[in-house]
Amino acid sequence: QLSRIVQLLLKIFECAQGDITGEARAAKALSQVLKRLNKCPDLPPRGSPGRLAVPWRPIYACLLRVQLRGATLESFAAGEADQIVGSEAAKFHYQSLLALARRARNFFPEGAAEEILDELRPYFCPHDERHFFRAAALLSWFLPDTMRDPAAVLAELAGVWDLVSHGHEWNLIWWTVFSRMARHNPREVVPAIQPVLPRLFDALLRTLGVPTGKASPSRPDHTAWPGDLAWLLEGRSAKKDSVRKFCRLAVYTLGPESATWGHMTTLLAYAAPFFHPLNEGDHTSSLLQLLSLLCLNYAKRVGVEAGRHTVKKPWSGGSRLTREDSERMVDMMLPLTVTAFASKDSSTQFLTSQGIKDLASVCPEKVTPKVLEMLLPALENVMRPHEVVGAIMLTSTMASQLLRVEGGLDMIGQILRLTVAGVDLNDPGKTMYTFRMLMSILSQVPLMDPADLPHGSPKPEMLYTLQEWVVEIVDRVFGVLDNVPSLKKGFYMGSVLSATLGRFFDAFMAQMSPTLRSLAVQRVSRRVAQSLSPPAQKYIGSIVDSVVFASPQEALKLLLPALCDKVAPNGVLNSSESEAVYYTHILGHCLRRAGPHSAPYAARIQQVLDCVVAHEDKAYYKQGQKLLRKYLKGLVEVNLADNRSLAPSRWDANGVIIGDYSASCGVQQTPADCAVAFKIPTQDCLAR
Repeated sequence: QLSRIVQLLLKIFECAQGDITGEARAAKALSQVLKRLNKCPDLPPRGSPGRLAVPWRPIYACLLRVQLRGATLESFAAGEADQIVGSEAAKFHYQSLLALARRARNFFPEGAAEEILDELRPYFCPHDERHFFRAAALLSWFLPDTMRDPAAVLAELAGVWDLVSHGHEWNLIWWTVFSRMARHNPREVVPAIQPVLPRLFDALLRTLGVPTGKASPSRPDHTAWPGDLAWLLEGRSAKKDSVRKFCRLAVYTLGPESATWGHMTTLLAYAAPFFHPLNEGDHTSSLLQLLSLLCLNYAKRVGVEAGRHTVKKPWSGGSRLTREDSERMVDMMLPLTVTAFASKDSSTQFLTSQGIKDLASVCPEKVTPKVLEMLLPALENVMRPHEVVGAIMLTSTMASQLLRVEGGLDMIGQILRLTVAGVDLNDPGKTMYTFRMLMSILSQVPLMDPADLPHGSPKPEMLYTLQEWVVEIVDRVFGVLDNVPSLKKGFYMGSVLSATLGRFFDAFMAQMSPTLRSLAVQRVSRRVAQSLSPPAQKYIGSIVDSVVFASPQEALKLLLPALCDKVAPNGVLNSSESEAVYYTHILGHCLRRAGPHSAPYAARIQQVLDCVVAHEDKAYYKQGQKLLRKYLKGLVEVNLADNRSLAPSRWDANGVIIGDYSASCGVQQTPADCAVAFKIPTQDCLAR
């Protein structure tokens, strides 16, 4: 079906010649369908008679005719080029055509690579700079991954790459081509690229911008890219993307017969002093990108070879990475990541924590003990707050690995207690990372009270501290909200709370056993009824929303009568405007996802609505109308019934884990284990 759709769109694309808008629309639709087709499991392999073939010349000719004003100077002089009126139309056209070329090259017919090279080879002359750069950029978009003699093609293209003084854009074009060839033709390309590796690593060192001596360093970014060809690199950061492509190239050329290991070791040994947080400069971000992407691509290749990751094109490497290779990679990269992790910059800490996570996925016995040594001392070191933030970020990324080691669950319990102080009004960044870390842990660790687990079942030590932790985290959050300033713009903490607080309490309440959930509901209800904090009403409302959704009957019993009495005691509107308006807002959040459970309180809710919805004072009727909307939403909206980390079959009727609790922590659910259920409005809800 998708192949037939592609054939139809190809006809439309060819018939639209001269209609620039029609060509662009057809090209955009074609790229989307080809992207979907390339992922179909029943797609015939390359070379089979049933595989769809997409011609490359119509796409190429359209780009030349419209964007480059004609394939030749003669055609442009003869007026054969189509002119575009308006920059937005031009941008839409070239974006659609380049996306189509990228998706369609997987379906080019046999021999297309040789035809494209024959078409562009005459322009590979550095004396005609504009046509030279244009041909190189078009080759990177159009050259397919399969060809008759990849080794010979690589040798030829490496010679072309050497013809120009290296610039970021120039390196990006050719490293993109080289990395694709090494990824999809490793048996032929990896041996052929060995003579080029010294020049590639030398060019990478200049791209990184690491100081190389007292003389002024070579600045590849001084080699300017023609402005009228900038659209061929649209949406790319040349320096960052060239480093990204090089990392993939380096990882996919690793092998027992490859010199990549030696060149990579030499490069990192030279760059090692510049990973220190006190030795920063323009090169810092590029070095960190190199570090994290080498770890990421290595972990991805190991996952592909082990069958843990699916890829669009089957991996057919000439050699597989061995256990010794992974240990060598960890020994080379881990000291650098640990050194860079001590930085005070949050971006550096994030990238290095991701690198540590990737290294732990390939060699956990070498990485995880090092992480365990770092975490608790860093969290306890209040005199160095940047280490606390770094440890919180590392825990967020490494939670699943920590749960797999012996004693990891008890260590997570200690981390939960230590990171309560991470919710800090004076440090929005630390607060955001703390909530993210807690959500990462809660997505894998159900919170069970020991009294709820069956008699005789194993109960880890960390369970006996959860009641205190629940009280501490609720009080800490409300303590922060009670001091939120009345700022509507420029208040960074407000955006942090809006983005994380509601999602955290959804996960926090959903993962609890009945005893802990009841404790949390009572604590939240008491704090809501006792405090009045109009600047934080939105954030407190999101907490109330999550509490009612997780335990509707108990939460409504504790909250709704008290809130109604705050707004309209005995059916008469509260004389204090600020108090009545505030609690009307909180009452709306209380009803937003209450559903049929609000039925016993319908008469009391109606009394409040009668007092505020049609009030003559704007402050009252504005909140009253919001209350009415949220009440109606709570009655008729469809919501997820369950958002716990384990499948419903793993919980009993009371919401307690079935089986060994420790074995239920850190479990990665497969799609087959998941069951999605919804809360549907009842007839009573619709009638109300």
